[in-house]
Amino acid sequence: MRFEIASIYRISKNHGSIKIFNFFWERKFFRFIINLPRRTLFRVIGSRRLKARADALEILRIANELKKSGIAYSNIEKLSEMPTISELQEEYEELLAKEYKKPHSRKSKPFIERLIDDDYDFSANEGSAIFRFVSNTSLKKVAENYLSLVPKLTSFKVWRSHFTGDPKRSASQNWHRDYNEFQMVRIFLYFNDVNVRNGAGQYVTGTHYLGDSYNKLEYSEELGTYATDEEIASNFSADRIVNANGSAGTLVFMDTAGLHRGGFHSVEGERRVSLLTYSTAADIMPTRVNLKSRFWK
Repeated sequence: MRFEIASIYRISKNHGSIKIFNFFWERKFFRFIINLPRRTLFRVIGSRRLKARADALEILRIANELKKSGIAYSNIEKLSEMPTISELQEEYEELLAKEYKKPHSRKSKPFIERLIDDDYDFSANEGSAIFRFVSNTSLKKVAENYLSLVPKLTSFKVWRSHFTGDPKRSASQNWHRDYNEFQMVRIFLYFNDVNVRNGAGQYVTGTHYLGDSYNKLEYSEELGTYATDEEIASNFSADRIVNANGSAGTLVFMDTAGLHRGGFHSVEGERRVSLLTYSTAADIMPTRVNLKSRFWK
């Protein structure tokens, strides 16, 4: 049985003591204590293990860009021991066929088909391209060097977002922040070419925890509150709004505690994407991925 800070959060929420929980959780010192074992391990062995890697420079480049902007880009071809994009695309097609036969719930997002919704059976698919991608240590090392601790893998999803004909944005297609932690890394892998017309995400640079605008426009999807285009335009210059465009094989690293939105299709088309999330021990969202890995690897 796994015990996490998310368990305390859920208990506090159910028993009317969420204000007390938030009082402590929002204190930097509290989260520092919760993450101390993971920070200590990173400081003891993190840099030593990184130096021995062939892709060490690329890992550090991505992590440093994340620290600067809250978003960074790479490609699976630039990281070690990755499956090829053609292998991943082949398995995506298999997942899509299964989804048509037995679809997941679309919940509040009719524009998304959930091919994997934290329910991938890693033990039964060891050696698959998806298994090799999710368990790839290069991705973990990026998160490790951005968060300055040994992170935990909390979520893995594979989506197909598509055109619905609705000209209005809904849910996460609007500007918002993810408030389950002050810092996290969400990694998007594109299985097809993606641009802002067929679902690419958008991000306001510098709105992450390490940026200069973390406290601006504190809107949360969980609470159903979203920033308008007018609010974004009045608070940020146009050059701070970036489109997460990319070809198949592109990796987009994003701290989604910063202002972002995505999945809106203005024209016919689709976005084929996976979402991998690394976070800290202070994350109030429960870990949903059942993938055994060495804590220190």
